Amino acid sequence: MSKYSNSALVSVLLLFLGLGVSLAQDFDEVVLSIHTVSGNVSYIEGRGGNIGLFTGDDGVFLIDDQYAPLTDKIVTAIRTLSNHPIRFLVNTHMHPDHTGGNENFGRMGTMIFGHDNVRTQMEIAGYAEQPPLITFSEDMSFHINGETVHVLKVPDAHTNGDAFVRFKGSNVVHTGDVYRTTTYPYIDVNNGGSFLGTIEALNLLIDISDSNTKIIPGHGGISNVDEVTAFRDMLVVIRDRVAKAIREGASLDQIQSGNLTAEYDERWDGSGRIGGSASMLAAVYQDLMN
Repeated sequence: MSKYSNSALVSVLLLFLGLGVSLAQDFDEVVLSIHTVSGNVSYIEGRGGNIGLFTGDDGVFLIDDQYAPLTDKIVTAIRTLSNHPIRFLVNTHMHPDHTGGNENFGRMGTMIFGHDNVRTQMEIAGYAEQPPLITFSEDMSFHINGETVHVLKVPDAHTNGDAFVRFKGSNVVHTGDVYRTTTYPYIDVNNGGSFLGTIEALNLLIDISDSNTKIIPGHGGISNVDEVTAFRDMLVVIRDRVAKAIREGASLDQIQSGNLTAEYDERWDGSGRIGGSASMLAAVYQDLMN
């Protein structure tokens, strides 16, 4: 190997080492906060998807677990509410900001659940994160802390393994990333996501909710059925506009530059691949062209 090649290799290694230090410092600076939702149902806000938290004498029930470097902080936050064992953890879908702590919690003895497609799709995608250890095909229920917690597969939406977690007695639903209050939906088409399926999933969410239901989104603050309905209605308008443009012969590039979401962009456009209008419109186009 030449002197130049050795130098280049050292530079690359130093770059990756520097990135590693930077990422570690970044996670060190994350501050977690717990938000009470209803009764003993809360959620933890930090870096990544909102973590559902349900406590009681039977133990701690979690929904999603953010990134592995945050596990110690997450456990510390949980211990401010409960010293009982962390018994169950449900992954709402496959992405690392919702599954990154799986291995750490598994080592603590926590039983980790998710839809069949969460496990298989994580393996297909080559994720380093540990997939759920126990999977289900349609739905399952937990009976814990005096509550029935219903976990149900929804139409392929954000991914092909999305699930809602419904606390029936507390009237709370955790949606994972099917619904977020921060940006447009991110449709991960590479992992089975569907824009049209997202509308179907939101219809299901509306059907199982009432005016008093508190809805924990995958990202953002507590929501309600009226806000979900308005979000669904927006997606229907966007779907219909894209369908009309396709009938008129528009290409994807023309659709993405055609201001079809203009009145919504200030509120919802994430200005990037995740939660951005361009990636969402690409997903609408792909669904309608298939």
